[in-house]
Amino acid sequence: MYKTFGFEYDWRFGRVALVEFSTPLRGKWAYLVGSFNAFNEGSFRMEPRGGRWTIKVRLPEGVWHYGFSIGGEFERDGENPREETYRRLSYKFKRDVSVAVIDAGDWIFHAPSTTYVYTIAGRTHVLLRGKHGVIKWAELKTGGETFRMRKKAESELFEYFEVVLPREGEIEYSFEILTLRGKTVELGPFRTAPYKPDAPDWVFDRVFYQIMPDRFAVGIRGKTLPLEGEFFHGGDLKGIVEHIDHLESLGVNALYLTPIFESMTYHGYDIVDYYHVASRMGGDEAFEELVNALKERGMKLVLDGVFHHTSFFHPWFQDVIRKGEESEYRDFYRITGFPVVSNEFVEALKSDEPWVEKYTKLKGMDWNYEGFFSVWLMPRLNHDNPAVREFVVEVMEHWLREGADGWRLDVAHGVPPDFWRRVRRGMPATAYLFGEVMDDARLWILDVFHGTMNYPLYELLLRFFVEREIDAEEFLNGLELLSARLGPAEYLMYNFLDNHDTERFIDLVGDERRYLCALTFLMTYKGIPSIFYGDEIGLRGQRGPGLSVGRTPMIWDSRKWNGDLLEATKRLIALRKKSRAIQLGAFVPVKFEGDEIVYDRVLGDEGVRVVITYPKSGECSFEVRFF
Repeated sequence: MYKTFGFEYDWRFGRVALVEFSTPLRGKWAYLVGSFNAFNEGSFRMEPRGGRWTIKVRLPEGVWHYGFSIGGEFERDGENPREETYRRLSYKFKRDVSVAVIDAGDWIFHAPSTTYVYTIAGRTHVLLRGKHGVIKWAELKTGGETFRMRKKAESELFEYFEVVLPREGEIEYSFEILTLRGKTVELGPFRTAPYKPDAPDWVFDRVFYQIMPDRFAVGIRGKTLPLEGEFFHGGDLKGIVEHIDHLESLGVNALYLTPIFESMTYHGYDIVDYYHVASRMGGDEAFEELVNALKERGMKLVLDGVFHHTSFFHPWFQDVIRKGEESEYRDFYRITGFPVVSNEFVEALKSDEPWVEKYTKLKGMDWNYEGFFSVWLMPRLNHDNPAVREFVVEVMEHWLREGADGWRLDVAHGVPPDFWRRVRRGMPATAYLFGEVMDDARLWILDVFHGTMNYPLYELLLRFFVEREIDAEEFLNGLELLSARLGPAEYLMYNFLDNHDTERFIDLVGDERRYLCALTFLMTYKGIPSIFYGDEIGLRGQRGPGLSVGRTPMIWDSRKWNGDLLEATKRLIALRKKSRAIQLGAFVPVKFEGDEIVYDRVLGDEGVRVVITYPKSGECSFEVRFF
């Protein structure tokens, strides 16, 4: 069940509720999972109390979808009769879940908080919220001037209104509201210094290029690969350096690399040694060479931080296996019993069977620890242990000193927000931090990360450009609702059409022109855009051993490239880098009807108009022009 224990002011969202979730006690461990953490274990661990698993969470008002993971098995809340089928294309989730409605009951609400009043690029955004069907119109009054507010978006419970003032600085203001019943309501006065995004300045003019190093380019020939060799393609950091001219000519000016540290797998998300670059990728010397090459060209570098779990073969976990309860690292992991693995498990691990067969056999055995998606190879860290947090800060600081400019944090939604909040306090202000949060990101922004991987935006892109489940009006409402929820953090979100966990967008839409329509939107919308390696040449996805979703090896034979797509991508990247209006300007909807979307990006005297026509069948079109 869930219970709301009052509401309190919150500097980010204006107001939050203290909500207790609980379920009868059973199983060895339990987590609260929901749309606030992409239904992922790890971040909201429940505690036993009075015969029940219990946790209290502060949530913004709205409709939230949730359930419980009891010993790794998902369950709905049997004490809550409200259930819905919750579906997300973006991370392939569809399940009947429980629904929590968090609402203080106000007909009209505003608070001088970060997502309701904020400043960016010299202008100030002010938002007002009302229940459905309450507000007919609203005006903001400040400094002797009156500004009519426009309806911005609506959610299941609320409608949002917004006005953008052409100035920044401390502001005193009030609202005059006419309700649909003809009653005039005054709200205020309020006085505040609007929030400004707290982020490194270098981020806003960047276009990222994501590389999975094993699949990009081989620079070191004749090297020995780990046990999983049949899945490896042999890419390394030297290969990236050898093709840096391609990246420079493309126009990208920041790289995000999936894990580069010592591991057993081609993807690298099972780290054995956090302080050394994998030898198969060229080791620490290759990293130094890459950093120098990037700095010569003014490019930034973001690394992938895997701190939700480690490898089974990490020295800490191996110590726990050997010493059991006597290990000094027993509290570094979520251990559920000793010994952590059986003798049968150890013998199977030591066998001479091929790696793939051995891995499959071990997968079917029992073990006494929590893991990432119950994978034995990736034991989950105990984020309640301060020593784990100190280790994470130490590793992140080390690689920032070595030349990295920021971190993408893997499975960030599976780690408590307060853990990341404290980690961030130890980071330099120049480091860009964004987390992998595959659903509603509100609990993970502002004082947690600068931004997150923008899966809610990706969801809208899939529904409009791929599945055609929504029309332009619904697409706009989704964009503006996301804007209302994220506030200034929206300009720091890491936006994408695809990545190493998704299918390639060009495969989903089916042709080059429709892909370019979507790419045009991505490059001209709010947030930090990214390209996944190979998208620029029309690389298609392949399936097979080690080739899940979009992890196809890069093709370096230019005769096999889509030259038209490459040139169009270059032009869009150049446009993005050239225009401050696109990077930081206001988003002004002009026309969102049926299959057509038209919007302006405006900053001072600079304006850019974007027109995209995207019919369900036939050729789409796009145009971008300055005015």
